[in-house]
Amino acid sequence: MAINMTTIEFAAWEPDQPAYGGQQALDAQNVIPGKRGYRCMPGLAKMAKPALSSSVLGAFSMKDLSGGLITVASTEHGIFSLDGAEWAQKHSGAALSSNREFVSYGDVIYALYGTILLKAEVSGAVQDFSAVKDAPAAARLGIIKDFLVLGKLSGQGNAIRWSGIDDPDAWPAPGSNDAQYKQSDIQIFPVGGNVQAIVGGVGGVDGLIFMEEAVHRATFVGPPYVFQFNVVDRRRGALASHSPIVCETTCIYLASDGWYATDGASVRAIGAERIDQWFFDTCDMDRVEEVRGVWDAQNRVAFWSFPDNGCPHNIHNRLLIYNYIVDKWSYAKLNTEFLFEDYARGMTLEDLDVYGSLEDVPFSLDSSGLKNRSLGISAFDMEHTLSRFSGDALEAVIDTAEVGGQRVFMHGIRPLVDRGDAEAAPVWRILQRDIPSFGTYSRQSRDGVCYQHLSANYIRARVRIPSGKHWLSAVGCEVMAELEGGI
Repeated sequence: MAINMTTIEFAAWEPDQPAYGGQQALDAQNVIPGKRGYRCMPGLAKMAKPALSSSVLGAFSMKDLSGGLITVASTEHGIFSLDGAEWAQKHSGAALSSNREFVSYGDVIYALYGTILLKAEVSGAVQDFSAVKDAPAAARLGIIKDFLVLGKLSGQGNAIRWSGIDDPDAWPAPGSNDAQYKQSDIQIFPVGGNVQAIVGGVGGVDGLIFMEEAVHRATFVGPPYVFQFNVVDRRRGALASHSPIVCETTCIYLASDGWYATDGASVRAIGAERIDQWFFDTCDMDRVEEVRGVWDAQNRVAFWSFPDNGCPHNIHNRLLIYNYIVDKWSYAKLNTEFLFEDYARGMTLEDLDVYGSLEDVPFSLDSSGLKNRSLGISAFDMEHTLSRFSGDALEAVIDTAEVGGQRVFMHGIRPLVDRGDAEAAPVWRILQRDIPSFGTYSRQSRDGVCYQHLSANYIRARVRIPSGKHWLSAVGCEVMAELEGGI
């Protein structure tokens, strides 16, 4: 019988689906999903900045009104700002919890340090942080319209309070004449549990309040009520308080039964029958509250860091990745201490001196992520060092869907990848009830085929792309096989 060359493209990664007969990829590790196939996932490259002395609990970057780049980070010992090439301490002292949250309002950074609201003015550099007078103790922080909003108040976990309009420092007693004049007030939600997150500016919606078991839409209506609250979802809220992230006109978040997206008017499941079960099986559910999401504006992709079972304390070793434009998922295995939205920093020759020679620089000097002030993501690594996702490409592993039914003899696999050192291996079984067997990887020969020889009923291809040089696309595989005789 003739040998046929069959093209199988890498489809969406949906590990919750059965292997056979679908259009899904069974594995998509250390890659970013694209419209067709996948592209490489860069690793972390340390920036030429000193390490902080202990684990980073929170970090935040902003541009001041003059366009200057400001970055602050918090540990259990205080808050630090990156002044040039050094970290300068801007606040010290103990906190009641490890909770750290940051927002900016104009040229002022507001921070929750434990449950205490702090502020620091920014005028070319970050000034020292100080407590905001009369602000209530709280665990959640956000901005909706022209108001600073605090949630999960001490003693009132199901309540939020907002500052005076366009005056984040004004916290008059709710119900007082001063509060009515400044449009400051409190809202208690009788159902839904505690406040989990406060998100502003989702599409055409002024804001969203995520509870444990509900989502409310906040609409500014002015005096005397200031805000009108409407239920968006009365059954599900945010399971992890830092999982909701705004990706352009959509907010994506983790609920108790999976991943959802909302535009503030409706809610849709985006992980059901696809990756939800994989996530709950993989994540350390005792630490699920730590799941943290960030929006990568440069690549228009959402990332969430989380710990799997056995992951060390204060470290996340997994990334869940979602391309919301094409509705496709993937994941990465990478150790991070704290993931946050950040602006790229242009580097000087003095910054490069720390690497000794250009051959030792752990990233490409042509990387788009190094364009000064382009918005993307950064992370602190396990050594508390600020790092950028501009390092070597991580080793990638991608599976095709399983095909077959009739007995076939496979001769080889040709990876459709723009890296000549990509390797391939077969994954096969005879009956659907069998546990899949994994072949060994083989290198590409002169014609690009990774030659393998085996007989099976059901086969899928697995491609491994070594770490190192960046690559642009992995589209799929060409499988060389022929039907065998018999019934």
